[in-house]
Amino acid sequence: MTNPKPLFAIIDGNAIIHRAYHALPPLTTKDGTMVNAVYGFTSMLLKVITEIKPTHLVVSFDVAGGTFRDDVYEDYKATRTKSDQDLYDQIPLIYDVVEAFGVPIFTKEGFEADDVIGTVVKKLNDKYKDLQSVIVTGDMDILQLVNERTTVFSLRKGMSDVVRYDAEKVTERYGFGPERVIDYKALRGDTSDNIPGVKGIGEKTAVQLLTNIGTLDDIYKAVKKDDERIKPRYLKLLKEYEKDAYMSYDLATIRTDVKGVNVNLDECEWGGFDYGAIRETFQKFEFLSLLKRVPGYTNHVSEDASEKDGVEEKIESEAVEGIAELKLKGDVMVYAEEDAGKLVALHLKANKKHFALKAPEENVESWASGLVQKLYETKGVTLIGHDLKHILRYAHDCRPNVQVNLFDVMVASYLLSTGERSHDLDAVLQREFADHGKSKEEKPTTVLSRLSKLHTHYTKELKEETMYKLFIEVEMPLIPVLSEMECEGVELDVKFFEKMSKDVHKSIDSLTKKIHNAAGREFNVSSSVQLRRVLFEEMNLPTENIKKGKTGYSTAASELEKLRGKHSIIKYIEEYREVTKLQNTYIDVLPTLVDPKTNRVHTTFNQTIAATGRLSSVNPNLQNIPTRTELGRKIRNGFVAKEGCVLMAADYSQIELRVAAHLSKDKELIRIFKEGEDVHTATAATIHRIPIKDVTKQIRSTAKEVNFGVLYGMGAFGLASRTGLTIPEATEFIESYFAAFSGVKAYIDTLLKNAKENGYVETLFGRRRYVPELASSNFQLRAAGERMAVNMPMQGTVADMVKVAMINVRKELENYPDVAMLLQVHDEIILEVPEKHVKKLSKTIETIMQDVIKLEVPVVVNVHTGKSWGDL
Repeated sequence: MTNPKPLFAIIDGNAIIHRAYHALPPLTTKDGTMVNAVYGFTSMLLKVITEIKPTHLVVSFDVAGGTFRDDVYEDYKATRTKSDQDLYDQIPLIYDVVEAFGVPIFTKEGFEADDVIGTVVKKLNDKYKDLQSVIVTGDMDILQLVNERTTVFSLRKGMSDVVRYDAEKVTERYGFGPERVIDYKALRGDTSDNIPGVKGIGEKTAVQLLTNIGTLDDIYKAVKKDDERIKPRYLKLLKEYEKDAYMSYDLATIRTDVKGVNVNLDECEWGGFDYGAIRETFQKFEFLSLLKRVPGYTNHVSEDASEKDGVEEKIESEAVEGIAELKLKGDVMVYAEEDAGKLVALHLKANKKHFALKAPEENVESWASGLVQKLYETKGVTLIGHDLKHILRYAHDCRPNVQVNLFDVMVASYLLSTGERSHDLDAVLQREFADHGKSKEEKPTTVLSRLSKLHTHYTKELKEETMYKLFIEVEMPLIPVLSEMECEGVELDVKFFEKMSKDVHKSIDSLTKKIHNAAGREFNVSSSVQLRRVLFEEMNLPTENIKKGKTGYSTAASELEKLRGKHSIIKYIEEYREVTKLQNTYIDVLPTLVDPKTNRVHTTFNQTIAATGRLSSVNPNLQNIPTRTELGRKIRNGFVAKEGCVLMAADYSQIELRVAAHLSKDKELIRIFKEGEDVHTATAATIHRIPIKDVTKQIRSTAKEVNFGVLYGMGAFGLASRTGLTIPEATEFIESYFAAFSGVKAYIDTLLKNAKENGYVETLFGRRRYVPELASSNFQLRAAGERMAVNMPMQGTVADMVKVAMINVRKELENYPDVAMLLQVHDEIILEVPEKHVKKLSKTIETIMQDVIKLEVPVVVNVHTGKSWGDL
């Protein structure tokens, strides 16, 4: 051993695997392989290496089959439910990870990993007197192995809350040291392993016996003497269950003398990272973000990059000042080098040459605007880059004259991998190039070369996935449209929000007083801890069916909803929360986001977030302003048209249900839409077999919930919670719906069957979404996958329709230079229109949007105008 202070670490593989699987959300690779436990284990392995810094490292796993404990007690672990197959399927993959790290694995048939760990640690501690050992686990049983030379690195909660146990820490947790852990298990038992212990003796009593008397043997010596330190009730129990106590002691004892477990310390020495093996394994499991956490990996990549990417060395670099002199043709790669949100240089690759256009010392904004505009105006060029909309925004032109063809690798990555969490440049390059380090550390020439390779690779994949047409004809033409909308922004009535803010503050003060009066004292309503104490301890509100965590009963909105009608304070709290949320999210915030140059609010539209293809917006999010409440709707009154103009909203009417009718070919649903009946009233009449005139408001409301719920795969429980029906009533209602609309039921059944066979669903425009959850053995995960699969073709088709509508409307606006498209929210497009154009443009836009697609039922577009968004 070369290290004067050797540190041996041994990982309890199965304990970490189980913790990771249950702590982390579902995570799959592109082909649907579940890897959340693999990810969690790998993350912990890196944590051990970087934080504990062991000189020697091994992993131990359980072996399939029984152990000697099953012979001792046939019901050992009998109460444990069998884990999901998704967990067991990941164990061989975790072996691959351990092998890639070059870490030895210890197992022994007939014994648990705990016994192997106990044996390995004891043998090494006996042989090497200067060795310190640390056991990594989430299993508290192993605390019995703690001593002056052995500590336990334990997961306390989830995968990030870790505590290091030495003897003092064990005493702090239990009230006794590690030498009493087995005795404690013998008395208390362990429900997780079905160790019986002494029936009737709980945690508190077990601790008292151990601290007042001593070991299990000491306690039973005292029992035989009817020791007065033991209460008569516990004397009786200890006598009655003595056999169980000693059997439990045996079951809880971790063996440290397992024969056949041999360990050579030199063979366990941690030799550092094999970057090639780790890169290959991480690429297989798509853990490329974890590469950043591998110490030294970035340096290894940067030293090795020139050898791996020979194309870069062949690029001839040249500094130029303008675009025109380059005479660009064909494929041109573009990369914007930025610093603190400002353009430092624009890098281009064309004809195997690298051109660097560097920012001047002065008038950088003007230079960037002119340069980018000229680049996008260049005819005969296909511009290939990442987040081309972001680069286009440097043009500061609300009507960009885009003449180039666009190929955005960010959008291509999104279309091909909707399950990925990120499509930023670094994430894309990490996924596709195993030797890629952090993008900011890469040379611009390397990035340009890789953009070129991605263009070739993604073109091929998009064609194979039949999404190339969607990409070229929908997603790419949408980029300049979104850039224009972001540039235009929308006018905000700041004075309106100032007044609204004052009114809301008064309302909050009033609600706070009402809550305090109802509670009988003052407290911080926004504090969940104080609110919990007031509601459940001081006011004694019913706690039946209220979720309870480690800190007490939950005060989440879903839980307080169960208490409606029990006390007036609940209503006041719900109103308080709604008002304060709107105040902190919109009312007080929106005026601070007004651009002083334009006096308008400019949101950013995301094209690569929602798996269904829908757009989203951020900074601020203008798509999620609530409209269910009066106050939420009132916020929209603060968004106004500029002088001489009105806001015009064109939205598709009940479009998802119309698409559902088209896809399902359900005769009754098609008839309802073709005859122009109110779909919810007609649905209610059909289900209940009553005349339309007899449909009440309540019946229609329930039918509406079912109509939309079907699109989201909603079950009886969901319908009951939204309508107030009992679960049996909701079940009957849904069954009646599917009996009346049998075509819808047949469509959903066929859709799910095909989705499970193919692994994906798609829209009428060819957008695909892979749903690996459908193959999961986990019921909840599989059910979530079914809901996604049912919803996506309908919601995704509408998202595609809206995008095409935006592109086509924008083409029409070339004839109206004074009209601007401002926002896209769900199924509607919002424009700012001079009053003189309203009549003509209303009809034109209605026709354009209706003609986007031909369905089995009429496509209806409603157009409304008003001075404010709220008026619409």
